[in-house]
Amino acid sequence: MGGGGFFDRAAAYGERSAARERRWLLVARALRWPVLGVAVVVGLVAWWLSDWQMWPWLGGLGAVLLLGLTGTARRVGLAWTLAVTLAVVDVWLLTYVEPWWWLLLVGVAVLGAGVVAAVRLRLRERRAQTVAAVVVGVVLVVLSVVMLAVNAAERDRQAQAVLDQEHQNAVARILPRTPASMVDLLAEKIAFPTPDAVATACFYFAPPAQAQLARSRGVADCPAAIRSLAALVSAAGDYVNNLWLPGQATQDGPGGTLLVDACHLTFDRLTDDTPHPNPGPQLGLLTLQQQQGQGHLIVVYQPCR
Repeated sequence: MGGGGFFDRAAAYGERSAARERRWLLVARALRWPVLGVAVVVGLVAWWLSDWQMWPWLGGLGAVLLLGLTGTARRVGLAWTLAVTLAVVDVWLLTYVEPWWWLLLVGVAVLGAGVVAAVRLRLRERRAQTVAAVVVGVVLVVLSVVMLAVNAAERDRQAQAVLDQEHQNAVARILPRTPASMVDLLAEKIAFPTPDAVATACFYFAPPAQAQLARSRGVADCPAAIRSLAALVSAAGDYVNNLWLPGQATQDGPGGTLLVDACHLTFDRLTDDTPHPNPGPQLGLLTLQQQQGQGHLIVVYQPCR
């Protein structure tokens, strides 16, 4: 009697185990292609986010070969072999991207599961769990999207700061290095006021100094001011070639600036065989500020008194 009961229980246990195994096989068979599809989609997205890293895919290929050589692939089937391998590749690829992308994927998965449950169950069963899944999914998605946007904005700001710094360095390299070269170049641009020369002359002035120059000449902008100075040149060759800035015309100013008195320029070099006492205008009082340890920019302009 007792022996029969034992064997009956053993047989029943065996039947239940076999039934569970059959159910798991059915579930595995039903899920293999959806899981593989999700793994492929996640892999492609993660590959894009990782800036097309190749090492994870090579590692996945090695894993497939290993599973094939050990016979595991034959036992679990092609679909699950590829799905598991792709899952490993996905995780590897995601190590190259921001953690917020991980959170976004988790949020999408949780939200999707909640929506599917709500549609399938119509909130008749497991209502609290379904609502919680939807709420958690929405929170995760919103939080990750916001943080990704914040990080992207910060990267853009840093990239713009680098570009601005490079621009400032490039500008500093082409500005005049000394007060004398600044005065000589301004005189040259004023003496021969081609459109490029006028633009270059204004380039030597910071925006506030450009406005000060324009006001001093009673014109609208810096190019018009340069052209108004050019109209005062009577002998362009003498104005450019015989200009002389006295050494005492340059003094140290506040904040590391240089104060250049270009109101007492002379044009009486000994080599001048056709002297013109005043071949062109005096330039004004210039305050120069060195840029990035290289060239100088006119930051303040005052007309001659």
